[in-house]
Amino acid sequence: MNTTSTTVPTPGFADPPVEGQRVFRAILDAFAHPRRSYRIAGPTQAPEALGTGLAAVALTLLDEDVSVWLHRTLAEDPDVTSYLAFHTGARVTNGHGSANFVLATPDTLPALDELALGTDDAPHQSATIVLDARTPGVGARFTATGPGIDGQAEIEAPWAHEGFLAAWTRNGALFPRGVDLLVASDDRVLALPRTTRLRAVSNQGQEA
Repeated sequence: MNTTSTTVPTPGFADPPVEGQRVFRAILDAFAHPRRSYRIAGPTQAPEALGTGLAAVALTLLDEDVSVWLHRTLAEDPDVTSYLAFHTGARVTNGHGSANFVLATPDTLPALDELALGTDDAPHQSATIVLDARTPGVGARFTATGPGIDGQAEIEAPWAHEGFLAAWTRNGALFPRGVDLLVASDDRVLALPRTTRLRAVSNQGQEA
């Protein structure tokens, strides 16, 4: 994994306290209200492979006390690794099983049960996945239930990969352990905490 670069990292937030707080509030709102997406604004000069949305999330959530696993395209991009090192200080790790944060695309997302799942006494020590929604998966529609959702709600999930629903169902069965998911596009975030339960919706609108 290449984590060094002689290039000068591009700028992060123009006003870190203000912009970081806005993104953090959007992320909190997304976790409090699964299914709803919230607008975020990221640095316009972020590395292309990272994009403005993932850059905004990284600048807000990562710091020197956490470790992050990057999918291969990010991990091998010196602009990305130098950017994250300079602006966040987070440790890039080769092992996804011990990472606090996992930055992945639908086709590079490791098996959820191979990630840090926390313990019954310390469920907060589990991983948070930041999924790059710019790269589509196979796509799916779900009905979602759980805390923060009034009754049930439908979710369009173009980012869902093959087998996502089964993996997410197993993840939910581990509660209070399990991972949480934050889906980021260039300008919006949507979150699925481990407490959210999903069911597939067929093309005819019926639950499968």
